[in-house]
Amino acid sequence: MTPRDKSDTRPLHETLLDDLEQMLAIYDQSVQLMLEAVCHDGYFDEFDADAVVWPKSRSGTMDMEALQFRAQLVDAIFQGLPEVRNERLDEAYRPFAALFPQYHTGSRIYLQLRRQFVERGRGDAKDFLRLYQSLYLKALAQAELHAPEAVEEALAQVHITQVPMSHARAVAEALGNVEADEGTHWAEEYSCERDGERIEGSLRDLLQDVAQRTLDLIAAGGLLSTRYNYLTNFGWFGVSVWKVIVDAEVALAQLREASDVELDGIDDDVLHIKALLIEFLHAHQEDPTKLRPRLYWYGQEYSYLTRDMIDLSVKLIGDVNAQIDRVGQSVSRMEIPALLADTARGRFLEYPDVGRRGQFSKLQRGMRFARWMGTSLKIGRQKKKLLEREADPIRRREAGWRTWLDWGRRTLDIFDIRVNVYIDPHFEAIVRDLGADAEDRRLIFLPTHQSLFDHPVLYKVLQSREFMNAMGWQRPEPCVILARTGLARSGIKIGSKQITQFGMTSEVFDQILENVDGYVMLERSHAAGHTTQRVAQALTERPGVIYPMATTAAFAIQQFPLQHGVFAQLPQDVVIVPIAYRGLHALWPKCPKGNININPGQVDVWVSPPMLGETTLLPKRRSLRIQSEAAALFQAVHIATLLNPEES
Repeated sequence: MTPRDKSDTRPLHETLLDDLEQMLAIYDQSVQLMLEAVCHDGYFDEFDADAVVWPKSRSGTMDMEALQFRAQLVDAIFQGLPEVRNERLDEAYRPFAALFPQYHTGSRIYLQLRRQFVERGRGDAKDFLRLYQSLYLKALAQAELHAPEAVEEALAQVHITQVPMSHARAVAEALGNVEADEGTHWAEEYSCERDGERIEGSLRDLLQDVAQRTLDLIAAGGLLSTRYNYLTNFGWFGVSVWKVIVDAEVALAQLREASDVELDGIDDDVLHIKALLIEFLHAHQEDPTKLRPRLYWYGQEYSYLTRDMIDLSVKLIGDVNAQIDRVGQSVSRMEIPALLADTARGRFLEYPDVGRRGQFSKLQRGMRFARWMGTSLKIGRQKKKLLEREADPIRRREAGWRTWLDWGRRTLDIFDIRVNVYIDPHFEAIVRDLGADAEDRRLIFLPTHQSLFDHPVLYKVLQSREFMNAMGWQRPEPCVILARTGLARSGIKIGSKQITQFGMTSEVFDQILENVDGYVMLERSHAAGHTTQRVAQALTERPGVIYPMATTAAFAIQQFPLQHGVFAQLPQDVVIVPIAYRGLHALWPKCPKGNININPGQVDVWVSPPMLGETTLLPKRRSLRIQSEAAALFQAVHIATLLNPEES
């Protein structure tokens, strides 16, 4: 690909459209590489191996035979990939699900050992952590890496995926002997509860058990998230859009043969979506271990890119079908691929008993939307009063938090959204072992981010009786939330100003979030690292909430790789609670652009057990500042708790 002019800040697909000949050459080269990489999965078993060659684009109209062969190649992948995905994800999910309880047992062992270590006067919690990390790094350096299958190895060659844990293990090996000089403590005997029975052993042996349980889960989580990324985010989605392109090209060629029709506008859309597909591939080839990747692993650009790909695919299908209907010839109508239409079947999709339950009429939706606007305006007035009248920042923050809890409850009531909260069975035991110092530990809630209704559901969860009982709270606790600026940017335009649903400009609303509610605001153009430090500082006073996907999903099962920069900035003693909102995407999807098709339904919230940063995050070494393994693990937790692993 020809290097871009660094002064050109436009999206990649726009610059590609400046030179159509070059763009089509890049398109041909890119898809040929993909054909060669995925051929190991058996998609082309019915083809002559030497014939699996992508017909190159030509100036002017391509002949029908070449277009149809392109469509056959893409259709072979399109038809075969869902079952391949089912099998590959199942292979990765089952060991991960089996190891998860063992990891939580390891967390309990760690907490019990640490308490005894401190009680015996051998040191404080930091001394204990250094001992554990010395074993952790040794175990990491000796960890067995996943042996990639042929297709995974081929995709790694074109930078679509990588071997899980390879970065962290290489760093651990380079660190050499990092064992702390605390030899007298290693042989001391300790006693703790493990898997329902009392066990005894040396401190070294018991901590090695904890480290191994943790690394086993990290390795399994890395495999699950890696496979999900290339099979779902890249493969299934990418080939769905690709099929729209090749089918549209065949249909347009057939229309030209059948009738003298004007198709220039549709041709432009085909070129546009090809450029988007190239940008999509370019995004997936970025290295996730870089501090500041540009397209895929940070920010909202990737979400908007995939949303635009869906919207343009649907538009293209509609326009082509309209021409087919008008001509009335024997040209087959196009269909929206199941993944893009949210009608897919298989494993690792949304659970069938949650999501949309009915549909509002246009009048009903309008009336409920008006009620919601009224509720939001009321909340906005209350926030302004707090900013103007309440001088004490703590009291102001607590009052502001109560207004959000009320807004969340009213929002869900207005739109007939029922929320059920379920606590993982291992949750209580870990909270019990955290013991009296649980209140002094920094706590982060890590929700999935699927819908524009995530925030009302969050407020509902945090004040639910099930959640407060599990946490041991007497009342809902105000939280510090890492939020992007412009959260309420869409609204009514009055003159040159955009007025949000809360009755103020987006800029004033951001100020209120920061000065009344104590949120930490992240500029949309920046990475999360420096602002996550501010969240970490606030965690000494109150729990935190971070959406590590950083933006909402463009389709129901889109799960972005989480931002490793977030985990790199978290303090080592943080306790992380992953939360999954099952069925929420269907109630207010991000697609199409500007969508307000809100519907009633049910959301099941699954709260995972607390996960200890001390045992799980990589040690604070400069060379380990890229927490890509931790990001992959928590993405795997989200995948395993959000989606249904069984056949839908």
